[in-house]
Amino acid sequence: MRPSFFKRLKRAVRLEFRRIKDEHRSTGHRRRKPPLNIRFRHWLKNVKKWRFKIEHRHPSKPHGLPLSKRIKYYFRSQREKYRVVFSSRYLIITLNSTILYLVSFFLIHFLTHLVTGITAWFCEISTTLNYTFVDFHIRYWNWTTEMVIIVFSVPAIFALLIALLSSLAFEQNIKRPGFLKRLPFLTKKQRYKHKKQQRQKELELQVQRLNQSTKPDRTHKYKKRISWPVRLFFLWTLYHSITYFFSGMLYSFLFHRRFGYVIWYAFNAYIFDLLFSVFAFLSLILIGYFFSTQFFNSGRMYLNDLNDKNRMPFVLSQAIFPFIIGTIITIILQIPVFDPALVLLNFSIFFLLLPLPSRSARFDNIHFDSREKPAKIYWHWLAWSSVIILSILIAIKIGITIRLT
Repeated sequence: MRPSFFKRLKRAVRLEFRRIKDEHRSTGHRRRKPPLNIRFRHWLKNVKKWRFKIEHRHPSKPHGLPLSKRIKYYFRSQREKYRVVFSSRYLIITLNSTILYLVSFFLIHFLTHLVTGITAWFCEISTTLNYTFVDFHIRYWNWTTEMVIIVFSVPAIFALLIALLSSLAFEQNIKRPGFLKRLPFLTKKQRYKHKKQQRQKELELQVQRLNQSTKPDRTHKYKKRISWPVRLFFLWTLYHSITYFFSGMLYSFLFHRRFGYVIWYAFNAYIFDLLFSVFAFLSLILIGYFFSTQFFNSGRMYLNDLNDKNRMPFVLSQAIFPFIIGTIITIILQIPVFDPALVLLNFSIFFLLLPLPSRSARFDNIHFDSREKPAKIYWHWLAWSSVIILSILIAIKIGITIRLT
């Protein structure tokens, strides 16, 4: 079979190219390479002439100061920023907040002990209220399931009720999430009703403008706002109540105290202790994150502006240092009877304060007002709180006995 035209053409071009190449190769000058020893000598001459050196390529250095100096300057700037915490103004803030921390702690501590004793009295159990514990005058084999659930659940529920009542002081400052604001307008009927109400309000405003009735209604009563020192007291009360309620769950696998004793007695399984502990930990973090903004808003008591420069020093003086000082004082007051379990249970308030630094780093600047605000010690708070604390300490150090008649 004869090949195709394109194959014949390709073959002819290839043969012609080879022929021309062979003609040039036979007629042209052929370059010969020198021997190997000569080439090696020539290479050595060039190496000596060029002074050949092996250089290692180092990565390019970053522009700016070395890392050690940057760390040094960072700590110096932080020291200058937080030096203000030890000034007289911020020490007064720490003192006032510590007083409110202590009085709220001792009130919650005493009231929960008292509720425990009264509840035990209704269950026909005599008790003695001490500083570190409630002494039940009953043998452990005489406890029943109903007694355990009632005696140790009622104080926890009481603390939760106090926390809910204390949170009412911040109702106006709490911002609801966006999905909660949209709940009343999900259906068409709800949206239609809302638009109708808005239209009615606009018509009433137009009628008032036409009648020139711009005077405010005399029957309207303005709500009396709670002062910020009282709100700070309610905030510490809220934190201590929440701590009392959740600390028993948090350490239920370690100590059978408070509400954790009910969990251990009802379920008697470590898996439930672990589940309640995780739930308590997450609840403390979320509640602390939710109410941490109230510490920033309490800056209205002493500051005109809360910005990036003074926000974290103020949080240290208003929340962190009072917690540390108050915890140390409450531990010292346990002498001569020292209870590590009580220390750890009360230390759970740390998880409520844990979100404060992260919220402080991302919180917006706040301008309160422009009037002068000198920091001063609240002497009246100091006076009546000292009376309350001393009275509670003397009573529970002696021991309050609740006996059956």
